[in-house]
Amino acid sequence: MKNTETSRGTKTSRRRRNPAPIILGVAAALLAVYYVVVSLSGVLQTSSKVNVTGGIEPADGDFLTLQMRIQDVDLSNRVIQANVLPIPHGSLVGSKSGEMSRGLRIELSSGGVTTSVVTYPGKSIVDPTSVTLNLDRGDSAYPFDKPFANVHLSVQDDELNEAVPFVLTVENSARPWNLQGELAAPVSEDGKVSLPLSLQGHRDPLSITLVGFYVLAILLTTLMAVVTIGSALIKRQLEFSNVIWLSATMISFPALRSAMPGAPPIGTTLDFIVFFPCVCLIAGMLVWTGAHLLWRESALLRKRHFEDELDDEDYFDEELPEKVNA
Repeated sequence: MKNTETSRGTKTSRRRRNPAPIILGVAAALLAVYYVVVSLSGVLQTSSKVNVTGGIEPADGDFLTLQMRIQDVDLSNRVIQANVLPIPHGSLVGSKSGEMSRGLRIELSSGGVTTSVVTYPGKSIVDPTSVTLNLDRGDSAYPFDKPFANVHLSVQDDELNEAVPFVLTVENSARPWNLQGELAAPVSEDGKVSLPLSLQGHRDPLSITLVGFYVLAILLTTLMAVVTIGSALIKRQLEFSNVIWLSATMISFPALRSAMPGAPPIGTTLDFIVFFPCVCLIAGMLVWTGAHLLWRESALLRKRHFEDELDDEDYFDEELPEKVNA
């Protein structure tokens, strides 16, 4: 405690510890813990290989390795875009590099219908081929949506119509999705052997966390708008700047919604729970506040007559010339 003599009297001051070092230390400790957790969790050591359980490894001999690389998961159209590349083994290998000795027919069916058919003529160069798979779930649960697809794959000799044994490997290049697969026992139907594959996935934790921050920003901004406008109305301090701020807030919400990672078109559960109510609340306050401010400020323009208040000197200065002229 310290007393200081000034011209206005005695001023008392006290010494207070600067909290900045403590705040910086806590922030640094939290960042260190975060980086340790991220490094130990293995999030940074991502692999494109999809863990596929089940299935039977074929015996050594003539078989095919079917590589499926997921390129995109489109929940809006409920499809998966992928590339398929067959790798021959045994007598299926052609005489030239990258060549298939026999003609093959690869069929992929999903959603109960055959969605893609890939044929490779004999002695042809094998290239990756784009295929489309149907999804059984859409994007209504964003950002916790979990795409799911049931796929049946079959490989046949295009000339002999005989089933060709194959091994399936799945790789994922679609960000930000984490995919898992499960193979069931082969199914034989009409002389064709197909391998059922169930693909399911979810968004990575980073995308979900970022979406949570965007949602929190929308909710906090809406709450601040309600408190600010309510206080201004109670104190009768509503100004034109409040209307401008509400307009900017309402315009910024769709931009925030579009900036969310992997944001689907309007119509998800998140829109009905968070986005639409906040936008409607801001729009309602904007309309009501604008109408209230417009009615209040236009009161002067709605008058037909004006009453001017004059001082006594101004009154006599105006009355005296009239009496002299009379």
